[in-house]
Amino acid sequence: MGLQQYKTLLLVVTVVSALFVATPAIQQLVVLPQTEYFTELSLLGPYHNATYPYNVSAGDNYRLYLDIGNRLGSCAYYLIQVKFRNQTQSAPDSFNHANNNQPSLGNISFFVADKETLELPINISFRYKVDASNTDQLDMQNIILNGAVLNANTTTIAWDTERKGFNGNLFFELWIFNDTVNFFQYHQRYVSLWLKMNT
Repeated sequence: MGLQQYKTLLLVVTVVSALFVATPAIQQLVVLPQTEYFTELSLLGPYHNATYPYNVSAGDNYRLYLDIGNRLGSCAYYLIQVKFRNQTQSAPDSFNHANNNQPSLGNISFFVADKETLELPINISFRYKVDASNTDQLDMQNIILNGAVLNANTTTIAWDTERKGFNGNLFFELWIFNDTVNFFQYHQRYVSLWLKMNT
């Protein structure tokens, strides 16, 4: 083996050794593409922003928008459960990723393709009255959502002395169809809106 071949071999061994030693440092600099899979859920007011109705009157119509963005890597089949509660009933539990245990007043189901966002316009109005025998109690009758009448007559709202009004919470829970078990499961996302029910 000649001198030139020894130099070449020494150069190759040096380069390989340097790469071997430098590999951990190079790995820190090289960022491999990472993909997160998730679903976005947002609630917008009538002007497609965060200006929401708060003071509502019985019989008046209000416009909301639900936006559902699918970033799961494939088409997904979703379900929105529409619920309404008073200030003493429990809300969904974000900490424990648990849905609210109240029955749904109504459901909206739909498909969203991967990397697409679906906007659902919501036209909503409320029917309620103050209890004639107890003026500190408001009785819900129904909620009309996109023309469908949702029975809410099991909900009563007590007068809130701190907020000086009858306050109810409209919320939308997101569920997703699980092909493995063949039914909808809570997708750990919800949006809600507190409303002061004017009398």
